[in-house]
Amino acid sequence: MHINLDSNEKIKGYYDSPWPAECGGPRRQKIPRSPGLNISNGEYLSQKTRANGEWNVMMVLRDPGEVFLMGNNHINSTEKYGFLEKIDPYSLECISRSPNLPSGGHTWCGGVVVHENGYLYLNNGNYCYKLDPDCKVVASKKLPQNSAYNSFLIMKDGNLVMKNIEHAWDAKSKFVILEPELLNQVADEVAIDENSMGRIAMDIDTKGTQWVYVPGRDTFFRYKYEKASLTLDQSWMPKYRTLNYEEQSFSWDSCISDGGCWFLDNGDNRANVTIFSTRPFGQDLPARGSVFQGLSSSPQKLFRVDIKNDKKLEVVQPFDKQRGSIFSPPAFDPIHKVAIAFDTGNGLLAGLNYSKDLGFKKLWEKPTRISMQMVMYSDTREIAVNDFRTGYDNIVVFDTITGEEKGRVPSESTTANGMFLSPGWERDIFYCSIGTIARAFIE
Repeated sequence: MHINLDSNEKIKGYYDSPWPAECGGPRRQKIPRSPGLNISNGEYLSQKTRANGEWNVMMVLRDPGEVFLMGNNHINSTEKYGFLEKIDPYSLECISRSPNLPSGGHTWCGGVVVHENGYLYLNNGNYCYKLDPDCKVVASKKLPQNSAYNSFLIMKDGNLVMKNIEHAWDAKSKFVILEPELLNQVADEVAIDENSMGRIAMDIDTKGTQWVYVPGRDTFFRYKYEKASLTLDQSWMPKYRTLNYEEQSFSWDSCISDGGCWFLDNGDNRANVTIFSTRPFGQDLPARGSVFQGLSSSPQKLFRVDIKNDKKLEVVQPFDKQRGSIFSPPAFDPIHKVAIAFDTGNGLLAGLNYSKDLGFKKLWEKPTRISMQMVMYSDTREIAVNDFRTGYDNIVVFDTITGEEKGRVPSESTTANGMFLSPGWERDIFYCSIGTIARAFIE
């Protein structure tokens, strides 16, 4: 059976790279277009950490050996900005760096993507920037909403689709489309019926139609992208939040894989309340550890919605713990049919087999406090995650099917947040968090 994998070939609109964007591509499958780690007996993980005192968000790969780091100001910084660095893939030291890029006063994690035209596009706050491979600014655009935007999708025509993030119930998130040359806005904004916190994803069906998936506060929506415009698909609007807000809160990002839209609920926490209580966002500093203090009383749940039939919404509760909470999405290995779910607040991780006929079957569970976006290596049955339980954030590799721990190394990071792991060029993993970046590699 054919499975739509971003890792199968170059993605239209994106640079020809194993990891040109967060999560590896627009479906957010987290599977790189490069071989897995394949850690064998006798091998172990080592690490290199670089402290820079900034909020490091993600790394992307361009040409062989090229690694780009995107980030923004530390949450307690008075200057609000984003930045792009080209870094050495081994030492992690800076090779070239952009100037500090204005964010409109917002402190929130944006994103960076490598376009097929070779330029890098960076979003921070309510600004979008086009930069060359030497991190020099080519063009910039102030976005229409006084709100932070959370990254990009690149469409087949090269346009950029973005969405602003809104925490307040009475606020509406809106799409904006930019053309890639001068970053001019294409057409009017498109309002989403609910406020939206999570990042958007995109799937291309067998007819070549592009669909943009967006998590609302209560409902998942999707929009048809055609001729540089977005139209709501009113036939696909699954409502996933069915309890009151004290019991169940919103979803963050999704993963589009093997005919399903996968996501987790209970995404709100005390840090969000502080960060989004001001406008521009992030003027007040959240208390340390408040990101792990979820606001929902119900257990964590994993959802799968069939992308052809929104009435086929399947829910499983992987853990027997109340007050589940997360701030990053699940993963699904479409080759081995294993979903990776977790509960950040309670520090739990699980692998679940999924069959369209039989549903979910739990394979394993591990005490692991994941907060970050994972990397899935389908070819070697490995999943790379973080684990923040000891005061230092660990980088860990598990066997996807058995849950066996294949490698672990503590970084020098004393903070964990919902940022991105990414693959390197040589059996290695890059790590981003507040204050530090790291590289885990095999010896």
